[in-house]
Amino acid sequence: MSLIPEKPIVISPTLAATIGLEETVLLQVLQECLTHSNPVQSSGFDWVTISGAKLLGLTPFWNEDDIRRLCASLHEKGLLLMGGGPFSVQLDFRFAFNELAATHQPAQQTPQRAAQSAPQTSVPHSAKTIGGSWQPSQDALRQLAQLGVTKEFAQQQVPQFVAYWRERNVPRHSWESKYIKEVWRQWQQAESTSHRRKREVSVTGEWQPSQDALDLLIIKGGINPNFVDDAVPEFILYWRDRGDVSSTWNSKFIQHVRRQWQFYTGMMEQDTMPRAMPAQWQPKESVYDVLQMANIDRQFAQQAIPEFVLYWQENGTPQASWSTKFLQYVKRQWARHNQPQSASGTDGKQQGSYSKGRIRDRNIIDALSDRSWAS
Repeated sequence: MSLIPEKPIVISPTLAATIGLEETVLLQVLQECLTHSNPVQSSGFDWVTISGAKLLGLTPFWNEDDIRRLCASLHEKGLLLMGGGPFSVQLDFRFAFNELAATHQPAQQTPQRAAQSAPQTSVPHSAKTIGGSWQPSQDALRQLAQLGVTKEFAQQQVPQFVAYWRERNVPRHSWESKYIKEVWRQWQQAESTSHRRKREVSVTGEWQPSQDALDLLIIKGGINPNFVDDAVPEFILYWRDRGDVSSTWNSKFIQHVRRQWQFYTGMMEQDTMPRAMPAQWQPKESVYDVLQMANIDRQFAQQAIPEFVLYWQENGTPQASWSTKFLQYVKRQWARHNQPQSASGTDGKQQGSYSKGRIRDRNIIDALSDRSWAS
């Protein structure tokens, strides 16, 4: 049994060293397609049409992107002419070698001879620098239109494309191929930016973290659900006042809560013995660090100390951590202080409540009037 069950692809080592191994293999495959087809002469060239699926079947070691890349490379080197758009497995692929047809040169010229004789054809494709008045052809604009690029966008890129390459004074075989690739890249970037901006929104009073964000914080992060809930109003107030827009509010919220939780748990570890509220009690400095991360003024927190101390002295209930209790109190007072006066008690129902030990499903006014900090 033969180890080579199919007809081998014979290539020229010299040509492979000159234009690249993969390009040479594809060039030889296309030459075989030309040999076993009925080319149609147009503008002095023999044009062959083959289905994209068939060409992909002839080269099972490549995928669609590989063939598209290699065709573009051969076109840029001045060896291959392509009709229509870039290679696609769903469409027919129309090509011709960049050499004159049989009426001008001997028939069935090989790709190796095409590479050698291409500079002598009637189509100039030797490397040259770009001219100041360079403009893309209608064929180039048509190829871009097939990729979804508008004609207006393509023409807008011409001045900067010409200026960029004139400054570098670099010669190329095919400026149109370079132009198509550059405009297509710019178009994809513009479309990506446009899509991202459409998803960017500002924070409203009804904003709530997604279920995925809550799972990351509560289930995987081990953060107390009430702590996460308390962080929502301050997060909304801060970003609403700034007026920023974003498509990643959930990521910002996760970072915000995690940062505060680290300080919060550090304070809880330091306070473990329940004790009554002392008359001259003052919060630890780390409390102000946490409040600063929540963008709460230090002065505002200090003004809340007398009321907090008075309440708990009258209540008499001992607590293990007065600092964490005070932190919760100040955050609620800050949210209440900054809540717009026009908000009504029935507006702004919060969405996306947590399903296990659920985060409270209520509006911001309800959250601000809550005095669970005093329990």
